[in-house]
Amino acid sequence: MRRSIPNYRLYEEKSGESSDFWLHCETLSIRSALHNWQIAVHRHSALFQMFWLTQGEGKLVGEGRGDRSFSAPCALFIPPGAAHGFHFAGDSEGIVATVLADRLSLPIAADRAFSDFFSETRIVPVDGIGTGEGAYIDHLFRRIYAENGGVGMGRDLMLDAHVMEVLVWLARTAAPGHGVATRDSGRLQALETLIAAHFREHRPVGFYAERIGVSMAQLNRVARQEAGASVSQLLARRLLDAARRDLIFTPTPVQAIAYSLGFQDPAYFNRFFRRQTGTTPGAYRETERRRLVG
Repeated sequence: MRRSIPNYRLYEEKSGESSDFWLHCETLSIRSALHNWQIAVHRHSALFQMFWLTQGEGKLVGEGRGDRSFSAPCALFIPPGAAHGFHFAGDSEGIVATVLADRLSLPIAADRAFSDFFSETRIVPVDGIGTGEGAYIDHLFRRIYAENGGVGMGRDLMLDAHVMEVLVWLARTAAPGHGVATRDSGRLQALETLIAAHFREHRPVGFYAERIGVSMAQLNRVARQEAGASVSQLLARRLLDAARRDLIFTPTPVQAIAYSLGFQDPAYFNRFFRRQTGTTPGAYRETERRRLVG
């Protein structure tokens, strides 16, 4: 059955994007209207899609779980390789972003809790567009649309940032208990604040547990339940994020970056970075800068 479903890059286009293509963004109506608002079931093995429906309604078809209805305002996420088609109402409108699948690797690596979300097709309802979350996500999608059509300096960096922000927003909004404050969510927020202030000091887990007023076992349970990672893993991720940023966006030597992140031995920093990423800091810097320039 899977082999009989067409595999396209953009809807019914098998080729045509430039060699540096990684994102395409357009209005919902510009393409759907050409197909009488009926998009036949297809898939994109190397792409994922994010839809922002601001007007109208429709049905998501071809998932093998029956048709699923949706109505504006809402966001939809289609993972790479998922069979999908649409039946839109004729007055529907919105924005569609189609993105190379490798852009999912960063949020999944940053937080394993995202991997489950990004493995399935999602429909995320939103309460209105004029205020609150609706206004925020509407702004992000419109920035993606505007940047994609522009030629401004740092265009790809801005697009990357906006796409990452939409992905995180989608996962957070669809998470169970979204918007409901709990004791554990408050503890996680306190932990994240403490990590931001002290991660360069390489404090033990007990330091954070004492500051929050719980045992180390309790704090690790909260971290795993709320963030999908242990306290040590959250600390390592924060160190790794800071290292990546400095390697890409500053000329600081690797040895100096190691010291700035609290590593007394640059060789240990190299081992830490390689264990987390599979490559050395120097090789990572060279690869990422070449990618950005290209």
